[in-house]
Amino acid sequence: MKTILYLHVQSLVGRAYASWHFIPSLRVPMLFRTFAALPLFAVLSLTFLNLTAPAAEPTFSFTVLEIPDIQRGAGLAIVMRTPSGKTWLYDTGTAHPEKLSSDGWLANFNAGRDLIAQHLQKEDITSIDGIFISHAHYDHFGGLLWLKDNFPIKLLIDCGYIFHSDVEADYLGTNKGELDHYTRVREEFRSRGAYLCATAGETLKLDPDLKIEVIAPPKTWFTAPHITTRPKNDTPSHFLVNANSLMLRIQFGDIVFLLPGDIQTEDIEASLMPFVDKSKLKCHILVAPGHGIHPIPKEFGAATHPEVSIASVFPRYAKGIRSTKDLQALGTKTYVTGLHGNVHITTNGKTYQVTTDRDDTTKPPASVTKPAPAAAK
Repeated sequence: MKTILYLHVQSLVGRAYASWHFIPSLRVPMLFRTFAALPLFAVLSLTFLNLTAPAAEPTFSFTVLEIPDIQRGAGLAIVMRTPSGKTWLYDTGTAHPEKLSSDGWLANFNAGRDLIAQHLQKEDITSIDGIFISHAHYDHFGGLLWLKDNFPIKLLIDCGYIFHSDVEADYLGTNKGELDHYTRVREEFRSRGAYLCATAGETLKLDPDLKIEVIAPPKTWFTAPHITTRPKNDTPSHFLVNANSLMLRIQFGDIVFLLPGDIQTEDIEASLMPFVDKSKLKCHILVAPGHGIHPIPKEFGAATHPEVSIASVFPRYAKGIRSTKDLQALGTKTYVTGLHGNVHITTNGKTYQVTTDRDDTTKPPASVTKPAPAAAK
């Protein structure tokens, strides 16, 4: 097709030049006629060169944003951009409604407004194709509360889980109002036909560039295992909502990303591993479950065996999270947003590149107090 186009262009130039050069009635000097035809040929030749230039290599970008410490929740927000121009989010970071705050948000912060919207605007992104919400805790869906009223969002996807208990003490970990708030948001999207419920075993055909598989939870969801070692404040409204996080396996070309949400160590061992097809856990890039705060179970680590892991947690916790050593023992290169800032991965489907805003891994933790210098003698 390109060769035919080139010949056609040559033919057009030749005919145009010939017509102009040999029609006596034009009475234009031959030298002028000869050079006047050259710009036409140059324009057409440049057009041909542009048409034959190799197309840019399609890439998939995956960015884990750094969520600041507002003393409530760790937060997770991931922005994904595909070659076809689609934009997907997995969780939307921290935001806690606060009536006493001047802007209605605790610490005057909403990740949707203050991080995600700014990131999208820098990339000239004006709408969001879909938002996956892992579970109904404010540090994961809080940013959506602002985004839904200020940014076009085509689809909300979650697993449909709703925690309910008649035992008041079960809500000590996460209050009922927080969970109910997310249920209202879900219903808002459902009412306008912009909601999708997804559970284990489904492949979501949402984007031609991505293979998106739902790994967990099952359609009947995970129930509370009989574990007696949990802290007293880790009640079912917290750990069971975490356990039923929407876990995704996202593949672009040969490169696999695993996004497990906030499922905790005990529930990985007791609920996930007996249920899941372990071959589906193998990945190149792992978003550390539960912000990387908890240990990585050996069976889960062996099954995932990631080359890269990313934990979303603020500097106050960054160097003390327990997943880092477990993953490094597997040979994994570990990144923590509290130490590295935004973590950005770009892949062509064969290889990938990781870039970060900074590297604070050699700096002492912020809570360390250096000894005072010795008094001069």
